[in-house]
Amino acid sequence: VPQSHVEQGKNLGRWVNRQRRKPNLDQRRLDLLEQAGFKWNGARTALLDKRWDTMFQLLLQFITKNGHCDVPQSHVEQGNNLGHWVAYQQRRPNLDQRQLDLLEQA
Repeated sequence: VPQSHVEQGKNLGRWVNRQRRKPNLDQRRLDLLEQAGFKWNGARTALLDKRWDTMFQLLLQFITKNGHCDVPQSHVEQGNNLGHWVAYQQRRPNLDQRQLDLLEQA
């Protein structure tokens, strides 16, 4: 979306660029943007990969502690909504091969 693009009187282009630069979007907003096909810039992609890896490590800790990976959707681990993250991974259409492989091995 070009930065100057206006949709229904709102500067959509400026909003899109702000979303790409925000360092601390919560997981729900990240998920919604990804579901809509949002394209991230390179630095943001690296940040999202790091976030994904952090959540995956929390999943591994959950599995070690509980002996299974059936995380209740409302489960929070170390301040992160792990249950929501796991539920989204199960229906996420754009997991890369590395992420798929790691989830299948868990």
